[in-house]
Amino acid sequence: MQAELICIGNELLTGLVENTNAGYISRILWSKGIPVREQHVVPDSIPEIAAAIGEALACSEAVICCGGLGPTDDDLTREAVAALLERPLIVDRQWLQRLEQYFESRGYPMPPANRKQALLIEGSRLLPNPRGTAPGAIIPAGKRWIILLPGPPQELRPLFEQEVVPFFRSAGFRASWQTRLIRTAGCGESLLEEKIKGAGLPEGVFFSPLAGGGEVLLQLKTAAAPAAEALLERALRRLREQLGEYIYGEGEATLAGTVAALLGSRGLTLALAESCTGGLLADLITDIPGSSLFFKGALVTYTDEAKEKLLGIAPDLLNSKGAVSEEVALAMARGARRVLSASVGGAITGIAGPDSDSSGTPPGLVYTAVSGPSGERCRRTFFPGTRRAIKERAAQTLLIALWRMIHSGD
Repeated sequence: MQAELICIGNELLTGLVENTNAGYISRILWSKGIPVREQHVVPDSIPEIAAAIGEALACSEAVICCGGLGPTDDDLTREAVAALLERPLIVDRQWLQRLEQYFESRGYPMPPANRKQALLIEGSRLLPNPRGTAPGAIIPAGKRWIILLPGPPQELRPLFEQEVVPFFRSAGFRASWQTRLIRTAGCGESLLEEKIKGAGLPEGVFFSPLAGGGEVLLQLKTAAAPAAEALLERALRRLREQLGEYIYGEGEATLAGTVAALLGSRGLTLALAESCTGGLLADLITDIPGSSLFFKGALVTYTDEAKEKLLGIAPDLLNSKGAVSEEVALAMARGARRVLSASVGGAITGIAGPDSDSSGTPPGLVYTAVSGPSGERCRRTFFPGTRRAIKERAAQTLLIALWRMIHSGD
């Protein structure tokens, strides 16, 4: 099978809202062996929505529509599908009751406009939305399917994973291939490729590397067949033998999540001191559920004064070596570890740009340091790019250092 993706909303075309749903859905479908033939973005217009869905149905078994299910006059996806299929919209009494209870629990009556969110195209299956007022729907269209999902990513993603992906399996959609995703850090794309070739993947298994942010993702792919699962497992074993020191996870794992799991499993705690990243790494860590079990906190010591007062760094060290230096980075990691009574301390100091600092330190120069029970280490790096890109690469580099230290124990 193949699918088509239609994202709906004027805000996507004007750039007021970033279209993250397209990448997310395409990535998940690809991992399930289902290619997305095309992606479209269309405005809030019944004729244009209906035309896009009609064209997609002529080419693909499933058409996934994101957005346009809200209560306002410009939310027109239901109406467009009803017009295309020439089916009536009927009130789903259970969802209407759920909406009324939702607003009642917040202390005010349901606005009349929200009633349209209980309208369901005849013959469709409602997908309850636990995080919002707009339900999704799975709608048969002959031998094909139209799937409606709410636009907000925090509502779309749980519905897609919990309802749509299982539906594809239960409906008997056949995957074109099977895949595995390997996540690596600390090794460049070209060197990894050489090592993979040295591993000698089984015949019929292909790989594609994707580098970004200090990581390289490796996707293994083979045609869907009875022996595909065993073939991929053989390939994975060979890669683990050849690349084991660089592999931090598989599938949807993240480096921050892997570091968190290691800290938790080994009974360690973490404290951070951030300068140029301004708390970005602390934000990544606290996005992980349960991070309070191992994360003691972070000190954003952006100025020399803050480094002195909060981390106890000697003024003489700052004056002689400069805030952006190996010595100060290590002192920051030690200070965070000491002040917050943590097992492991991590620190970032650098120049995010776009200009040099008063000492002439070039933008993009970053020091990342870790201090733990098994020792200390510091890395000096130059990152190109925008201020934001440098901050993100710096945070990722410290995560890699933390992962290596905790994983290896050295």
